[in-house]
Amino acid sequence: MKSLPYLLLVFVAFLVGGQTAAAHAIWLESAPNAGKGQSHEIRVYYGEYATAELEKTTDWYSDLRSLKLFVIKPDQTQMELSLEDKDDHFIASFTPEEDGTYLVYTTHPTKDLGGKTRYEFTSQLAVQVGKSAGAAQSKLAYQLAVDTKVFKKGDKVAIRLTKEGQGLAGQDVLLMSESGWSKTYKTDAQGIATVDVLWAGKYVAEFGHSEEATGTWHGAPYSATWQGITTSFYVK
Repeated sequence: MKSLPYLLLVFVAFLVGGQTAAAHAIWLESAPNAGKGQSHEIRVYYGEYATAELEKTTDWYSDLRSLKLFVIKPDQTQMELSLEDKDDHFIASFTPEEDGTYLVYTTHPTKDLGGKTRYEFTSQLAVQVGKSAGAAQSKLAYQLAVDTKVFKKGDKVAIRLTKEGQGLAGQDVLLMSESGWSKTYKTDAQGIATVDVLWAGKYVAEFGHSEEATGTWHGAPYSATWQGITTSFYVK
Protein backbone atom coordinates (compact mmCIF):
# COMPACT_ATOMS: atom_id res chain seq x y z
CA MET A 1 0.00 0.00 0.00
CA LYS A 2 1.26 3.47 -0.84
CA SER A 3 1.91 5.92 1.96
CA LEU A 4 -0.49 8.77 2.76
CA PRO A 5 1.85 11.49 1.35
CA TYR A 6 2.01 9.45 -1.87
CA LEU A 7 -1.79 9.29 -2.18
CA LEU A 8 -2.10 12.98 -1.32
CA LEU A 9 0.30 13.86 -4.10
CA VAL A 10 -1.62 11.78 -6.62
CA PHE A 11 -4.75 13.75 -5.75
CA VAL A 12 -2.93 17.08 -6.01
CA ALA A 13 -1.50 16.10 -9.39
CA PHE A 14 -5.01 15.39 -10.62
CA LEU A 15 -6.15 18.82 -9.46
CA VAL A 16 -3.31 20.76 -11.08
CA GLY A 17 -3.61 18.66 -14.25
CA GLY A 18 -1.09 17.94 -16.94
CA GLN A 19 2.16 17.99 -14.99
CA THR A 20 3.29 14.99 -12.96
CA ALA A 21 4.77 16.43 -9.80
CA ALA A 22 2.87 13.98 -7.66
CA ALA A 23 3.57 10.30 -7.29
CA HIS A 24 7.01 11.09 -8.68
CA ALA A 25 10.34 11.61 -7.00
CA ILE A 26 13.94 12.54 -7.67
CA TRP A 27 16.44 9.84 -6.79
CA LEU A 28 20.20 9.41 -7.05
CA GLU A 29 21.97 6.20 -8.00
CA SER A 30 25.63 5.41 -7.37
CA ALA A 31 27.90 2.61 -6.24
CA PRO A 32 28.31 2.91 -2.45
CA ASN A 33 32.12 2.69 -2.58
CA ALA A 34 34.72 4.59 -4.58
CA GLY A 35 38.49 4.60 -4.95
CA LYS A 36 40.68 7.55 -4.04
CA GLY A 37 41.87 9.29 -7.18
CA GLN A 38 39.29 7.51 -9.35
CA SER A 39 36.32 9.18 -11.05
CA HIS A 40 33.01 8.21 -9.45
CA GLU A 41 29.69 8.54 -11.32
CA ILE A 42 26.33 9.69 -9.95
CA ARG A 43 23.04 9.42 -11.87
CA VAL A 44 19.97 11.61 -11.26
CA TYR A 45 16.50 10.34 -12.19
CA TYR A 46 12.95 11.63 -11.96
CA GLY A 47 9.86 9.48 -12.26
CA GLU A 48 8.04 6.69 -10.43
CA TYR A 49 10.60 4.08 -9.45
CA ALA A 50 8.24 1.27 -8.45
CA THR A 51 6.63 1.22 -11.89
CA ALA A 52 9.83 1.87 -13.87
CA GLU A 53 8.61 5.25 -15.14
CA LEU A 54 11.56 7.44 -16.10
CA GLU A 55 10.59 10.89 -17.34
CA LYS A 56 12.66 12.46 -20.09
CA THR A 57 14.50 15.46 -18.69
CA THR A 58 12.54 17.76 -21.00
CA ASP A 59 9.34 16.56 -19.27
CA TRP A 60 10.49 16.99 -15.67
CA TYR A 61 7.98 18.85 -13.52
CA SER A 62 8.14 22.65 -13.42
CA ASP A 63 11.79 23.82 -13.31
CA LEU A 64 13.06 20.61 -11.68
CA ARG A 65 15.57 19.97 -14.47
CA SER A 66 17.49 23.06 -13.28
CA LEU A 67 18.32 21.35 -9.97
CA LYS A 68 21.90 21.44 -8.67
CA LEU A 69 23.91 18.50 -7.39
CA PHE A 70 26.52 18.82 -4.64
CA VAL A 71 29.08 16.65 -2.90
CA ILE A 72 30.23 17.32 0.66
CA LYS A 73 33.72 15.99 1.37
CA PRO A 74 34.97 14.47 4.64
CA ASP A 75 36.74 17.78 5.40
CA GLN A 76 33.24 19.43 5.22
CA THR A 77 33.97 21.47 2.08
CA GLN A 78 31.26 21.41 -0.57
CA MET A 79 31.54 21.28 -4.35
CA GLU A 80 28.86 21.61 -7.02
CA LEU A 81 28.98 18.89 -9.67
CA SER A 82 28.45 19.47 -13.38
CA LEU A 83 25.43 17.67 -14.83
CA GLU A 84 25.30 16.11 -18.29
CA ASP A 85 21.88 15.51 -19.84
CA LYS A 86 21.36 11.89 -20.95
CA ASP A 87 17.77 12.26 -22.20
CA ASP A 88 16.01 10.45 -19.33
CA HIS A 89 18.52 11.27 -16.57
CA PHE A 90 21.54 13.38 -15.72
CA ILE A 91 25.01 12.11 -14.90
CA ALA A 92 27.75 13.72 -12.86
CA SER A 93 31.07 12.60 -11.44
CA PHE A 94 33.66 13.55 -8.88
CA THR A 95 37.14 12.28 -8.02
CA PRO A 96 37.68 11.76 -4.27
CA GLU A 97 41.05 12.96 -3.03
CA GLU A 98 40.89 11.67 0.54
CA ASP A 99 39.50 8.68 2.42
CA GLY A 100 36.24 9.00 4.31
CA THR A 101 32.50 9.25 3.69
CA TYR A 102 31.29 11.67 1.02
CA LEU A 103 27.70 12.87 0.88
CA VAL A 104 26.06 13.60 -2.48
CA TYR A 105 22.75 15.47 -2.44
CA THR A 106 20.28 17.64 -4.31
CA THR A 107 17.35 19.62 -2.97
CA HIS A 108 15.12 21.72 -5.19
CA PRO A 109 11.91 23.64 -4.38
CA THR A 110 10.03 23.80 -7.67
CA LYS A 111 8.94 27.15 -9.09
CA ASP A 112 5.31 26.06 -9.60
CA LEU A 113 2.94 25.35 -6.72
CA GLY A 114 0.58 22.39 -6.63
CA GLY A 115 -2.64 24.16 -5.73
CA LYS A 116 -1.55 26.01 -2.57
CA THR A 117 1.33 23.65 -1.78
CA ARG A 118 5.03 24.38 -2.25
CA TYR A 119 6.97 21.28 -3.34
CA GLU A 120 10.59 20.43 -2.57
CA PHE A 121 12.34 17.41 -4.06
CA THR A 122 15.39 16.07 -2.22
CA SER A 123 17.67 13.08 -2.59
CA GLN A 124 20.94 12.07 -0.99
CA LEU A 125 23.35 9.16 -0.75
CA ALA A 126 26.70 8.46 0.85
CA VAL A 127 29.86 7.15 -0.83
CA GLN A 128 32.63 5.52 1.20
CA VAL A 129 36.27 5.88 0.17
CA GLY A 130 38.79 3.70 2.01
CA LYS A 131 38.34 2.85 5.68
CA SER A 132 38.65 6.26 7.28
CA ALA A 133 35.90 7.14 9.76
CA GLY A 134 35.92 10.79 8.69
CA ALA A 135 32.46 11.68 7.41
CA ALA A 136 30.76 14.56 5.64
CA GLN A 137 28.06 16.29 7.67
CA SER A 138 24.77 16.90 5.88
CA LYS A 139 23.44 20.42 5.43
CA LEU A 140 19.88 19.07 5.21
CA ALA A 141 17.43 19.17 8.13
CA TYR A 142 15.85 15.83 7.13
CA GLN A 143 18.06 12.90 6.28
CA LEU A 144 17.33 9.41 4.99
CA ALA A 145 20.38 7.16 5.06
CA VAL A 146 21.64 3.58 4.82
CA ASP A 147 25.06 2.02 5.34
CA THR A 148 27.60 2.43 2.52
CA LYS A 149 27.71 -1.17 1.32
CA VAL A 150 26.18 -3.55 -1.18
CA PHE A 151 23.70 -5.70 0.73
CA LYS A 152 22.89 -9.36 0.17
CA LYS A 153 19.52 -10.98 -0.46
CA GLY A 154 17.88 -11.79 2.84
CA ASP A 155 19.67 -9.01 4.74
CA LYS A 156 17.83 -6.70 7.08
CA VAL A 157 18.64 -3.13 6.07
CA ALA A 158 18.40 -0.27 8.55
CA ILE A 159 17.06 2.94 6.96
CA ARG A 160 17.67 5.88 9.29
CA LEU A 161 15.32 8.86 9.26
CA THR A 162 16.44 11.94 11.19
CA LYS A 163 15.65 15.61 11.59
CA GLU A 164 18.41 17.90 12.83
CA GLY A 165 20.30 14.75 13.82
CA GLN A 166 17.48 13.28 15.92
CA GLY A 167 15.68 10.07 14.97
CA LEU A 168 12.04 10.48 13.89
CA ALA A 169 9.83 7.80 15.42
CA GLY A 170 6.55 6.47 14.05
CA GLN A 171 7.07 7.75 10.50
CA ASP A 172 6.25 5.94 7.25
CA VAL A 173 9.15 5.10 4.93
CA LEU A 174 8.24 3.69 1.53
CA LEU A 175 10.64 1.11 0.07
CA MET A 176 10.51 0.31 -3.65
CA SER A 177 12.37 -2.28 -5.72
CA GLU A 178 13.01 -2.18 -9.45
CA SER A 179 10.86 -5.32 -9.80
CA GLY A 180 7.73 -3.26 -9.03
CA TRP A 181 7.40 -4.33 -5.39
CA SER A 182 6.83 -1.68 -2.73
CA LYS A 183 6.06 -1.68 0.99
CA THR A 184 5.67 0.96 3.70
CA TYR A 185 7.62 0.51 6.93
CA LYS A 186 7.29 2.37 10.24
CA THR A 187 10.34 3.87 11.99
CA ASP A 188 11.07 2.79 15.56
CA ALA A 189 11.89 4.97 18.58
CA GLN A 190 15.36 5.69 17.15
CA GLY A 191 14.02 6.64 13.74
CA ILE A 192 15.09 3.38 12.09
CA ALA A 193 12.96 1.40 9.65
CA THR A 194 14.29 -2.15 9.43
CA VAL A 195 13.44 -3.60 6.03
CA ASP A 196 13.82 -7.02 4.45
CA VAL A 197 15.42 -7.24 1.00
CA LEU A 198 14.39 -10.42 -0.77
CA TRP A 199 15.51 -9.70 -4.32
CA ALA A 200 18.72 -8.56 -5.95
CA GLY A 201 18.79 -5.16 -7.64
CA LYS A 202 18.37 -1.48 -6.84
CA TYR A 203 16.07 -0.18 -4.11
CA VAL A 204 14.81 3.35 -3.49
CA ALA A 205 13.53 4.49 -0.09
CA GLU A 206 11.31 7.57 0.21
CA PHE A 207 9.94 9.71 3.02
CA GLY A 208 7.42 12.51 2.44
CA HIS A 209 6.15 15.04 4.90
CA SER A 210 3.75 17.98 4.78
CA GLU A 211 3.64 21.04 7.04
CA GLU A 212 1.32 23.99 7.34
CA ALA A 213 3.16 27.12 6.26
CA THR A 214 2.19 30.40 4.68
CA GLY A 215 4.10 32.64 2.36
CA THR A 216 4.55 33.79 -1.20
CA TRP A 217 6.57 31.81 -3.70
CA HIS A 218 7.38 33.33 -7.11
CA GLY A 219 4.47 35.72 -6.65
CA ALA A 220 1.92 33.06 -5.66
CA PRO A 221 0.60 32.48 -2.11
CA TYR A 222 0.94 29.06 -0.50
CA SER A 223 -0.48 27.58 2.70
CA ALA A 224 1.47 24.30 2.97
CA THR A 225 4.83 22.79 2.09
CA TRP A 226 5.69 19.26 1.06
CA GLN A 227 9.13 17.70 0.89
CA GLY A 228 10.00 14.28 -0.44
CA ILE A 229 13.43 12.81 0.29
CA THR A 230 14.91 9.64 -1.18
CA THR A 231 18.00 7.49 -0.95
CA SER A 232 18.97 4.31 -2.77
CA PHE A 233 21.02 1.15 -2.27
CA TYR A 234 21.99 -2.08 -4.02
CA VAL A 235 21.39 -5.74 -3.18
CA LYS A 236 23.26 -8.63 -4.81
